[in-house]
Parts: sequence; C-alpha cells; structure tokens
Amino acid sequence: MVSGKARRLAVLGALGVALGLTSCESGVGGAGEDRQGTDGALLSQSLRLFEDASSVRVTARAAVAMGSSVEITADREENCRVDAQNQAFHVVLQSGGRTWMRWSDALLDRGAALGPEERQLYQGLHGKWLELDRHGRIRESMVDLCALDAVHTIANQMSGPGRRAERRPVVTENGERLLPLRQGEKGNSLTVFVKADGKPYPRKLVIDMPTFASEPVGFKFDLYGGSVSAEPPEAATTVRSARLEALAETHLASGLPSR
Repeated sequence: MVSGKARRLAVLGALGVALGLTSCESGVGGAGEDRQGTDGALLSQSLRLFEDASSVRVTARAAVAMGSSVEITADREENCRVDAQNQAFHVVLQSGGRTWMRWSDALLDRGAALGPEERQLYQGLHGKWLELDRHGRIRESMVDLCALDAVHTIANQMSGPGRRAERRPVVTENGERLLPLRQGEKGNSLTVFVKADGKPYPRKLVIDMPTFASEPVGFKFDLYGGSVSAEPPEAATTVRSARLEALAETHLASGLPSR
C-alpha cells in the first residue's frame, strides 16, 4: 500500500514547526557560545555535502508504508528507486519519465478477498510491474517523494545563517564514529549525526518531538555518490493498463491528493 503525499510526508511537513521551536538557542555565553557557533558551522558544512551529493539513499524510519520504513535512492538525473523495507511495494523511476511500480503478491492476495475489483487487481498485477501513466496521481506522488524536497528544505533551514548547534558525545554505529549536532532542547530537538572522521557527511537525522510523535523519528543517509539502479523491468513482467491503474489508485494508494 502507498500512502498519499500528505500522509507520507506528514513527519517532514511537521518539521517546519520543529525548526521554529528550536530556533531559540540555549542561554550560553562566552566559550560555550563560540563552541555552538563552531559546531553550527560544522553542521552547515555537513548538510552542504548532502545538498551537493550526486546521489544519496535516504531511509525514512517513520511508519510511512504499512508500518515499514521506506528507502529512497535518487540521483540528480531524476533516476530513483523507492523500496518499502517490508517488501510491500517497489518503484522504479527513470529520468526519461517512465515509472514502474510493483506491489507484493501477499498484499494483493489480501485485497483479493475483499471484492471483485480487488480480485481484478490481484489477477492483473500478480507477479507484475505496472507501468504508471506519466501524469497519473501515483507517479506524481512518487516523483514528489523522490525529489526529497522536504528533506532539502529542512537541511537548508538547519544550516541557515546564524544557526547554531550543540555538540553531543561521539557515538559509534555500524563501526562508524558519529558526532551528534543538536539544535533545540531534548524533547524538542533536531539532531544530525555526522561522520566524526574524514568528510563530515550527515548519516542520520533524528527528530525528537513528543508533541508530534511519541517516539523520535529518524532518517538515515548513505550511499553518497553511488549509482542508482533504475533499469526497467523485463517486458514479460510489465503491464500497462488504465483500468488497473485506476483501481490501484483506489485500492492500493490511500490518501492520494485529489485533482
């Protein structure tokens, strides 16, 4: 199942509120203030590396796809893959404008028990990729997701002029040392974990906003500069059908914005 743009990006959209709430820095002065300024500059440098990357993979830990996190791998040529980590769906988007989407047979099978339209979807898409209409609502939603616009907006605001950050103790994850740089206070903060060794690429963004989500929401960043596999599926496993796409919009893509 694919949630609509508004639902999928609800966490990211709410970050505007978080950024506003974290704009007031802690009341420190002297050496502490200088340190926050220095760490703010490091945060800006790190986020510029993300902004300038030729490609990146972002994994949203938020439950935006049937309770699963979603991997978005995109490059500057508009090639993109979207993969639900619970295998519910996969998307391939090519820079030329063609897009294919595949839903898991298990998901289609569950829907097939509900009614004739769902059974038609299962029969038509079982083991198949659906080539999406260039102007269809599902494709437009995926293009928005692949653009990572909301993430780039957050990065720009976090690294804007005068923004500061507080350095937290270094942590080690997956054998890599990461330096947390936090804006705001615990319970109302944004923290970017940057590489502590070598170029300070951002590896993770954590939003701690209990008033919005009971648990912190996280995004991982990796595969900087890697190739994006956006090869079309084999023709034998591809279908193109306005009828099936319309049914998919209704039964497999909840919350799509209306036109």
